[in-house]
Amino acid sequence: MQEGHAVAQEQAGPSGSRVDEAEGRDARPTQDTTAGGGLRALLAERRDLADDDPARHSLRGLLRTRVAGGSSGSGAGQADSSEVEGEDVPEVVHRSSGEVLTADEAEDDAETVPITEVRTPDREHEHDETRIRTRISLPPTLTLLLGLAAAVIAIAGLKQVAGIIAPTFLAATLIIAVYPIYKGLRRFLGGIIAGLLLIVMLYGILAALGASIGIAASKFASELAKPEYTSTFTGLVSDGQDFLTSKGVEAEEINDFIADFDLRNLTGLATSLANTVTGLTTTMLFLLTVMIFLVMDAGGFGRRLTAIHQHKPDVADALVDFGYRVRKYWIVSTVFGVIVAVIDYAALMWLGVPLAMTFGLLSFVTNYIPNIGFVLGLIPPAFIALLSGGVSTMVWVIVIYCVANFVIQTVLQPKFTGDAVGINATTAFLSLMFWTYVFGALGALLAIPFTLLFKSLLIDRDPAARWINQFIASSPDERRSAQPL
Repeated sequence: MQEGHAVAQEQAGPSGSRVDEAEGRDARPTQDTTAGGGLRALLAERRDLADDDPARHSLRGLLRTRVAGGSSGSGAGQADSSEVEGEDVPEVVHRSSGEVLTADEAEDDAETVPITEVRTPDREHEHDETRIRTRISLPPTLTLLLGLAAAVIAIAGLKQVAGIIAPTFLAATLIIAVYPIYKGLRRFLGGIIAGLLLIVMLYGILAALGASIGIAASKFASELAKPEYTSTFTGLVSDGQDFLTSKGVEAEEINDFIADFDLRNLTGLATSLANTVTGLTTTMLFLLTVMIFLVMDAGGFGRRLTAIHQHKPDVADALVDFGYRVRKYWIVSTVFGVIVAVIDYAALMWLGVPLAMTFGLLSFVTNYIPNIGFVLGLIPPAFIALLSGGVSTMVWVIVIYCVANFVIQTVLQPKFTGDAVGINATTAFLSLMFWTYVFGALGALLAIPFTLLFKSLLIDRDPAARWINQFIASSPDERRSAQPL
């Protein structure tokens, strides 16, 4: 214990007396620091000093050293710690600053613990926070090359698991879109019944849509195989050949072009498409399974987001923003897809084009494909209109489709989606090409949702990356969050 007193004197000043000698006061001898007094004596002596007395701070440092010695289980410090533990010691120590307080001083302090419970950090890591951290900076060219290499590896990996990621993401976005309906049903019917109804509804819609596309492709192939269409097609090709020849085009060039343009090729393509659609049984079963599990977990989405928000509020906000965007995208696209399909169906019926219902359904599906979906939905009915009604009928089909697409998808639909999508036409087209390459046909349908997810998580939540929005956003004044204020 005398050693502790000596240490206190050394910390108080080089002359062996207390620091308060600088103020003209006599040094107070440390009393009762023997084995009988221990930490309690040091605390009592500290209480006798003024708050601004430097000696008080010196004793505080000594107390912390003694407590640290008790927690590490070494020598005299261990004896002092056991001495304190053997008595009813009221002293407490502040958890954040480490200042030793008495019970009276810490009466209103909620962040205090008994001095016997104090554990000091390992001395080996005592100065970790002050350690200078060096950061290795790579040349910009090398950084770019490494980023491109990582992107290529990631894309190759995504292509390998496309059959898992694309259906799973489709199921997740559909559940997000209808989640408000699930919440409403759960209030009246309970979680289990509401989940079952939601699964039946979603899977019924997807199954009916897939079956309709398969049937439509099969009917289109059968329609092209009719003999009258074959003769009409041959006559149109002959007329076109004569027209090009009259304009000075070499006959050899015309024949080379026509050799690859055969109606039987189109028929085979339509038949292959029908077989592909009807053969997606495995994918549909996997999609159903994923939807079942997602609906089972849907009841805890709110609590999970709350838990995420406590640790990563920016990530939670990005996920909520993505949910809002993708829900509005699916709902608005579906509503306007139905409107476009009805208009196209009515126009084809008025013009007498065969398979009007089939082509109306095709217009509805291709409405989800950005930029080129309109063209994909136009080519089959225009071609059938050419074979069945001639050039004038085909022109009418093209005009009606273009007007309906411009008014509904270019003028009206953006007013309802607002900032929900917030992606310009160039970005939407490049996204379509990229996600179709990675995930195939489902990638074309999910191009916008995939882009919205990456935009919310990688760009909108990162202040250092938000400048990229100026290149991909539909408006340079787009807010970070699409949700209404």
